[in-house]
Amino acid sequence: MWEKFTTLFQREKSFFDNWFMIDERIRFVMVGFGNTLIRYAIFVILGVITSISHYQIILLASWLLSSVTAFFAYKILVFETSGNHWKEYGRSLIVWTLSYFINALFLEILIKNLMLNPYLAQAIAILFIMVINYLLFKHFAFKIERKNFIEKLFGFFEN
Repeated sequence: MWEKFTTLFQREKSFFDNWFMIDERIRFVMVGFGNTLIRYAIFVILGVITSISHYQIILLASWLLSSVTAFFAYKILVFETSGNHWKEYGRSLIVWTLSYFINALFLEILIKNLMLNPYLAQAIAILFIMVINYLLFKHFAFKIERKNFIEKLFGFFEN
């Protein structure tokens, strides 16, 4: 019995070792794709349950419901940061808020001006938002704080 457990643990450890050898941008796309599928599934389910004519409310609900799992997935599986949970989650909420408004505007343009179906329009908007989100998460939400010259200098003398 312990041998099976040990083998399973070794396979899982091997998976994570290999996972982090994948380029961060590729991991972001993969994790983002999973998060996007979850968010889009929520969007579709809510659209079917309620009425797709309320697509902006459905969009907001789908973003809110998927934000917590997305945060931990990006933090753990993509950017590998430790600590700073509240600070990073707060910054992530800022990214998602900005991203939400860009998404809402883009969705409105695709539906009202280009007369696209709301489901197709959201699928297109997601691709656009994915690029914006990577840049904002990488350089803002999960930004690794670098010490400036003075902090490095004083840190050198403390050791």
